Formats: sequence, structure tokens, C-alpha cells
Amino acid sequence: MRTKKKPGKRPIAKELPAGEVEKILKTIGKLIKESRQERSSLEDFAYEINISRSALARYEAGGDMLLSSFLKVVYGLDVNPEDFFKLVK
Repeated sequence: MRTKKKPGKRPIAKELPAGEVEKILKTIGKLIKESRQERSSLEDFAYEINISRSALARYEAGGDMLLSSFLKVVYGLDVNPEDFFKLVK
């Protein structure tokens, strides 16, 4: 449950600007697409990892995704999440 901010309290973590979040999501999507294209078609890969074709296409285009979906994708690509994020710059 969220609580209201107390006046004068600063947030603990710095928030990323919206443009930066979009840029990171686009980079992640591009890496997913490039890795996936090396092994199979969009339709086949989506079937293999049990997500919809439209969801996978959205992720590859830079759409936001749940962490559970991200894990399905990277493990489906036979990549550890740590190794995947080393490629994100």
C-alpha cells in the first residue's frame, strides 16, 4: 500500500526521465529482437516461451514488460539476465 509523501521529504531514489526510460526499453527490445532472429521466427519463439506473438512484437519494439515476461524471454534465448544487461548501454 502506498503512503502519501510527507512534506519536505525527498525521495530516496532518483527517478529516470521518461525519455531515458524509453531509450533503455528500445535498446532492450533491439537486443531481444537481434538475439531472437538468430535462432527462430517471432511466431516460433513466442510459442516456445509461452507468450503471445503480439506481446513479443511489442517487447521487441521497446514496449514495457513485466519482469516475469522478461525472464521468459532471456531464458528462452539461453542468456542469463546479468549477461543480457551487460549488453545494454
